[in-house]
Amino acid sequence: MSIVGILLITIAVLAGIDVVMYLVLSVANRHWEKRFEKEEDENDDSDERGI
Repeated sequence: MSIVGILLITIAVLAGIDVVMYLVLSVANRHWEKRFEKEEDENDDSDERGI
């Protein structure tokens, strides 16, 4: 296997890792946004009762 083949495989692996990390972070971001909105709603409810 030549150096060009090794470089192409390396680039392909790094690109694959990049795509996987993008998908994982997208799912995590959506999860945290939903959790933050839920906590914000709960805090709004408790603030109204305290006034």
